[in-house]
Amino acid sequence: MYCLLRFMTTIIKKILNGNPYFYAVKSGRVNGKPRIVSQVYLGTADNIVEMKKQCESLPYIKMKSFEYGKLAALFHVNEELGFVDIVNKHIAKKSIDGLSVGEYLLLDIVGKSHGVLSENGIGEWFKKSALSFMLDFPHKLNCQNFLNQMSYIDSDTMKNIEDDLCRVLVEKGFTPSILFVDESNWFTYATNYNDESELLHKRIQQKAS
Repeated sequence: MYCLLRFMTTIIKKILNGNPYFYAVKSGRVNGKPRIVSQVYLGTADNIVEMKKQCESLPYIKMKSFEYGKLAALFHVNEELGFVDIVNKHIAKKSIDGLSVGEYLLLDIVGKSHGVLSENGIGEWFKKSALSFMLDFPHKLNCQNFLNQMSYIDSDTMKNIEDDLCRVLVEKGFTPSILFVDESNWFTYATNYNDESELLHKRIQQKAS
């Protein structure tokens, strides 16, 4: 399970007296550890097929699909690296009410991976993503709450987080060699724009905060 998935439903198979039976299981983190919080008996595979046939006779229901593959991949990477835990380990804020600093930062990273996204737009993006019905937390996901959490990350904290992440990457056989910089919120103050630079190009100006 991923660190933010409070309640995630999956279908599992159990072998009872040599026969397979299926259950819809809702799992979540209880005191930080993955636990099954509820389960619903679905029966045998034949039972499930029969229920599917019965559903075909029901009135037409409008469905909406959500992109999930990239979300799952990024949450899996987070779990592999222990990203959220590393961030929270170095944060002075220990009393967590709602999302932790690491979880806010992970959501921001996931959101930006889907395209241009400012802190002002993170709440709207979240509402339209698959995460809106996968995650459960008490506070609104908005710019002010995000900025409040980010205030706990100073230069020293960032350095400690970077060191731990690089250590995990090296232990897994990766050699960090590429640096990605989100430059949407600061000015370069450069005046010598030209076509020779691969990095320095004029784009739509975003007012600095």
